[in-house]
Amino acid sequence: MTDGTRNRNPWLRFGTAVIVALFCVGIAAPAFAQGQYQFSQRNLKKIQKVFEFLQLEGTEEEMEAARGEAKNILLGMNLNRAKPYGRARILCTLGAISVQDGQNEEALDYLERCVAEEALQPEEQLKNLFMVGQLQTMLGNYDDAIATLESWIAQVETPSPSSYYTLAVTYYQAERAEEALAPAKKAVELSVDTPRESWYRLLLSLHLERQEYDEALVLLDDMILAYPKKAYWSQMAAIYSEKNNTAKSLAVQQIAKMEGFITESKDKMRVAQMLMVEGLPHQGAAVMKAGLEDGSIEPTQAAYQTYSDTLLQSREWALAVDPLAKAAEMNEDGSLYVRLAQVNLQLGRWGDARGALDNAFEKGDLSDEGQAHILYGIAAFNDKKWNSATRAFSRAERFEGTAETAGKWKAYVEREKARLGVTD
Repeated sequence: MTDGTRNRNPWLRFGTAVIVALFCVGIAAPAFAQGQYQFSQRNLKKIQKVFEFLQLEGTEEEMEAARGEAKNILLGMNLNRAKPYGRARILCTLGAISVQDGQNEEALDYLERCVAEEALQPEEQLKNLFMVGQLQTMLGNYDDAIATLESWIAQVETPSPSSYYTLAVTYYQAERAEEALAPAKKAVELSVDTPRESWYRLLLSLHLERQEYDEALVLLDDMILAYPKKAYWSQMAAIYSEKNNTAKSLAVQQIAKMEGFITESKDKMRVAQMLMVEGLPHQGAAVMKAGLEDGSIEPTQAAYQTYSDTLLQSREWALAVDPLAKAAEMNEDGSLYVRLAQVNLQLGRWGDARGALDNAFEKGDLSDEGQAHILYGIAAFNDKKWNSATRAFSRAERFEGTAETAGKWKAYVEREKARLGVTD
């Protein structure tokens, strides 16, 4: 996952203010200073001093020093003699200070001991239990964190969607993706407003891992409406392609293009290629032509080859020559020059066909050199270049795959020469 869930700690976003909030409930609210929820008299003055240190504002160094003073006071208090509530509150505050100082293992120890006291008010008890789960997740104790968070959710009257997301993320980080699915769904389903994008992304990744493509498509519909991004359009198109529904994949990409999300060269080329697959080469050619002209498609060998392919499928032979020639020039071997020669033969451009084949032989590495010599001979024959034709067919005879055809062509050339009264 890439949404920043790992190592996220809500306390660090609020700094000392959270420490004060966690700590001061037992001091500042008279209703909480009664009965079991109060400090002993011997500790009350020390606690008030701690509270003063934690309220100090200043530079980072000054606040760090103030936290150190508060921590020293807390560590000097006799936990064994403290009342259960006071002991739990001291441990809670030590845990919060440790988090602020980046000492997460120490913080976890304090908070686990705090929760074990079971002495705080129910709301505060659950708040600290949740923080224990967060710290366990941060420290990679995923199985412990899962148990803690499951316990927390079971005790909360109305668990928030974010709590289910946290649990789902923890399952995912524990490599228990199957168990992550249910809480991930809960997080999205229980959202009163639009679910957070990270919640959507987690649920989507879980569906994709399970190859639940129909569920993923339904989810992507909502994601595109809430967070219209190119990545989600691309994922939807890819899923339809995986389901062998090329028409819908293409339709999605066309809509994304109209919405302005398909702007990169490779994306536009992919649209053009899919249009060809769907039997719409003219539209593919239009995409390639516009992209190459306005610069949104990079003038690479692949781009010129794709453009020429769309034109050839559209039977626009003459228009295909220029982009195919550019692609052939950029290509490492002579294969595209052979294709260019074939197009020129189709157009009756015999000299251009021979020129393309000369380039093909010069570049070399042809998959079927014998066939290339056959093409050269045909171009020369149609241009009445008898000797060139005979030499080309003679070269083709050296290759096993074209020897028989080349022999027949040589004989045909000789008959035509005789019929026309041509002498060498």
